Amino acid sequence: MSFSLPTIAELHNESLREELQSVLDGKTKPLGSLGDLESLAVQIGLIQNSAAPTLQAPQMVVFAGDHGLVAHGVSAYPSDVTWQMVENYLAGGRHLRDCASAWPGADGGGLRCKP
Repeated sequence: MSFSLPTIAELHNESLREELQSVLDGKTKPLGSLGDLESLAVQIGLIQNSAAPTLQAPQMVVFAGDHGLVAHGVSAYPSDVTWQMVENYLAGGRHLRDCASAWPGADGGGLRCKP
């Protein structure tokens, strides 16, 4: 059995990297606030050799937990609202649906929440 892997674009395209980062930096958010997701977005753009990369059938997984981490000051919300946020997600709340619709071509209509 033989197979071949598809070729990918050169990932050291500095001008494209700068353009992709500029697009991210132009979003209404603090610079770098999406952390590794920003690096991933740039990498996808470099792989696709495009300043407007697309994903086919993107998936999103959301985890929620109240495990005391808020006591270390890493959350914007107190732990007593975690259950309210999860209830909103399970009820198909707009916030999560908006995230699921963020990629071009995705409508969030396939959103399914499982407790």
